[in-house]
Amino acid sequence: MFHKLARIVKNFSFMLLSWQGNFLQKRLIKRLGYTHKSVVDGCSVDISQDIKDKREKIDNDVKSILKQCENNPIKVIEYLEKNGIRVYFVKRAKKLLKHIKEDEGFITERHGFRSLMLNIITGQGLKFNTKTMVILEKGEPDIYNLIHYLHKWYAMKEGMDGFDEKSQKLLVLFNTTKEEDKLIGRLSIPEISGLREAIARDVQSIEFVTKYSKENAGAKNALEKMKTEGSANI
Repeated sequence: MFHKLARIVKNFSFMLLSWQGNFLQKRLIKRLGYTHKSVVDGCSVDISQDIKDKREKIDNDVKSILKQCENNPIKVIEYLEKNGIRVYFVKRAKKLLKHIKEDEGFITERHGFRSLMLNIITGQGLKFNTKTMVILEKGEPDIYNLIHYLHKWYAMKEGMDGFDEKSQKLLVLFNTTKEEDKLIGRLSIPEISGLREAIARDVQSIEFVTKYSKENAGAKNALEKMKTEGSANI
């Protein structure tokens, strides 16, 4: 019964993440004019082959990491921490982070008052700067969300745009506001460009999670079928 309940919860988490990706994509297209293409002065231009190649490399590298981690959430956390990304489990994380205008999950470097509060929440003392980290609600970690955070971290490590502090803060605002037009109207052109890239990174990571999970679910189902029919001696 417990395993069945856990599976239902994970399936719901996956559906929620997929919905979030679709929702962000629609808002991105509607408000910022991004459709997997760059937008310059109102004109769409194809993304360079170099960027496409970089995205493909990131996807392939993350797949290799997940294979190495055996798609195990604990091993994914261990991998992140070995590479300098601390993962914190915090009681009432969502509620606490909401008060300082942050979202649960992957949080890039912060400075000033917000970083002070992050340090207090995670028990790091009184400091006015934080390194990139992951903050999760206490409980069993969800593999889909961890893949999302792993992909975003790896894209940042590979030098993709949209991970600067300003753009990431704007991403949180864009995710939570109901008045996108007012928010966009207050931004400068460089800020809009940064926000566009930050949302694009988020959407691309969610798309990776969706595709990867479907591919692996298909492989697992095929293996189970072979076992049942006697074609896999495992």
